[in-house]
Amino acid sequence: MNFFNIEFAQALLNVSLLVAIGWFMASRKWLGPASRLPIMRLVIWVFFPALIFSRVCNNKLLNSSAQAGLYLGVGFLMIVGGILIGRLLSNLLGFEEGVAKRTFAYSAGINNFGYLGIPITAALFDKDVVGVLLVHNVGVEAAVWTFGVAYLSGKKGWKGLKYLFQPMTLSLAIALTINLVGWGDAAPIVFTAEILHWVGQCAIPVGTILTGIYFHETMKGYKFFAEGRITLGIILARWIIIPVALLLVAAYFVHDPELRKVMLVQAAMPAGIFSFLIVEMYKGDVPIALRCSVFTMAFCPIITPLWLYLGSWFLGSK
Repeated sequence: MNFFNIEFAQALLNVSLLVAIGWFMASRKWLGPASRLPIMRLVIWVFFPALIFSRVCNNKLLNSSAQAGLYLGVGFLMIVGGILIGRLLSNLLGFEEGVAKRTFAYSAGINNFGYLGIPITAALFDKDVVGVLLVHNVGVEAAVWTFGVAYLSGKKGWKGLKYLFQPMTLSLAIALTINLVGWGDAAPIVFTAEILHWVGQCAIPVGTILTGIYFHETMKGYKFFAEGRITLGIILARWIIIPVALLLVAAYFVHDPELRKVMLVQAAMPAGIFSFLIVEMYKGDVPIALRCSVFTMAFCPIITPLWLYLGSWFLGSK
């Protein structure tokens, strides 16, 4: 497969332009801090749940609970493994125990599974693979808001479980239930899914514009080539260790061809673009999280297609 095609370039360009639009609107004070929360609620409570329902409901790949459990489990374990790799690297690089160390492990361990992962997957593969990705991504969300937040905040126990009860996970549960009972072809369900498809189309563009707004407000004073130890850790985690680990797992432990395609794309992703917002929410070190997002996104046009090419060759040979 040619990963340097026009669809791939378009996906990268779309994300860059939408972030730039958000940045421009914030710089012109058309949208300020008071606008962020309502837009965030619209994205989380309306657009993304609609997108998940429309892509998952009646998706033939998700008609068995075992398949859905596999996709969710792989997504969850991908984030847990990424954070643990970040933790190991922070030990090797001599980070002192505390907020900075936890922030680095959290931010380096989470990839851009949604805003960039969804359009690139859609550009390279068919819509059923995107449906698998969305189920996989809910497992990712569960890990981000449970294990990830518990680690980032330094809290122990199961307090993070309350974050599982959010609109995206509930939308997934409803769509999967409809699939499992065989109602996906019913006329009312098809009609509803079609409406939600159009609503869900707003999720990626509006969410990415919102990211640009946040970037404008939080990147003041950012120095691209500062903090060499952090930059080295980011390179090791996101460009070497995590991609290799995901591809090895996909090659030797995953036999589902659609899930392999999802893991191929995930291995090539930069750090999560929204991670620094969660870090800010839980009193982490925002500059470290921001460096992970910005640095890996800046080199994404080179690193992502390179790993897609290498990964497709490796998985094909296995």
